[in-house]
Amino acid sequence: MRILIVKQLFNPEPTAKSLDFAKELVRRGHEVEVLTGFPSYPIGKIYPGFKQRLYKREHMEGVNLIRVPIYPDHSASGFKRFLHYLSYALSATFIGLWLIKKPDVCFVYQGAIPVAVPAIVLKKLRGVRFVYDINDLWPETVATSGMLTNPKALKVINAWCNWNYRNAGFITVCTPGFKKKLTAKGVPAEKMQFVSNWSRDRIDDTPLDQQRYEKYFKADAVNLLYAGNLGIVQALDVVLEAAKAFQGLADQRINLILLGGGADETRLKEKAADMGLDNLQFIPRVQSEEVSMFLNAADVLLVHLKKDPLFEITIPSKILAYLKSGKPILMGLKGDAKEILEAADAGFAFEPDSTEDFIRAIHAFLDLDGQKRKALGVQGAAYYQKALSLESSVDAIEEKLEMLCRKS
Repeated sequence: MRILIVKQLFNPEPTAKSLDFAKELVRRGHEVEVLTGFPSYPIGKIYPGFKQRLYKREHMEGVNLIRVPIYPDHSASGFKRFLHYLSYALSATFIGLWLIKKPDVCFVYQGAIPVAVPAIVLKKLRGVRFVYDINDLWPETVATSGMLTNPKALKVINAWCNWNYRNAGFITVCTPGFKKKLTAKGVPAEKMQFVSNWSRDRIDDTPLDQQRYEKYFKADAVNLLYAGNLGIVQALDVVLEAAKAFQGLADQRINLILLGGGADETRLKEKAADMGLDNLQFIPRVQSEEVSMFLNAADVLLVHLKKDPLFEITIPSKILAYLKSGKPILMGLKGDAKEILEAADAGFAFEPDSTEDFIRAIHAFLDLDGQKRKALGVQGAAYYQKALSLESSVDAIEEKLEMLCRKS
């Protein structure tokens, strides 16, 4: 097939379903062309080494790219952000569609709703059908973020979304909860399928150096590691409170470790110091390529988000990396993420924002022998490869692209 990928953000920007996705399609024998913008995410200005012009052709590791100009912005202004999204849609439609080879089928990655415009125009003018990949729910995303609160504007955006859904040949969604939400809005369930994003983290078996292992990890305890953003929504007070509880019981079987930085980092460190914790370690943010070594050093990995209905239909990318690493998981989430953990049989879930239930989950893990603990990680890695990996997800997308080609 000759496949056109319509995607506003692409390498070198750090986003899902980018060069790795395109290269996998090429590896499978397809001719791939990407219609994208000049890179600006997340800094809000054009990357060094790039200069905007009417268009630019690139060849990146076997993949042909056409870049079109955009209005770069990643500020908190809802109006400016919408101009950013709309600028790509207009450039891709009025410039990009004149430059592409006519594809057999199109794949649209929806981070924002205007990105579907060039694909819909291509469908109307040249009969090219498209798979619409939903990664953010609009207007819910902009309403929840506070970027847009005007009811009339939200109503217009909702109508625009429905127009996109009607024109799509097929819709893939990145969580099962998204499918439920869209079904409730009237999108036919048979027109949609859950296809997971995959982990873009580099996971290998490189061990952590002895110096850092001895500094942060304990050879005579179970090392529980949280790796990622120390932010407000992660609600990591439960970790501090659990550490205090174990310390109060003089139970030294668990060592808790927080790796990373973020908006809540300073407060958490000050609170831990005030609590006098000796079984909680903070590790400063490390380079992304080093994270795998810390995962390898841990005995069990933690993911937690505060209790909120939005997070029940969210699958954090951290979960995918954890499963891929082959380590057991303790998860403070409900909904879609919890269902994945249970399907993988890779660890224990607990009630978010509940220190008591978190401690229960820790005890459940501590009660397992070494062989059973290891088995949880092995089962998680096997499930990731089967259902959540690059290969398995592209299998599902390729099938839908071929289906649309047959219907054309």
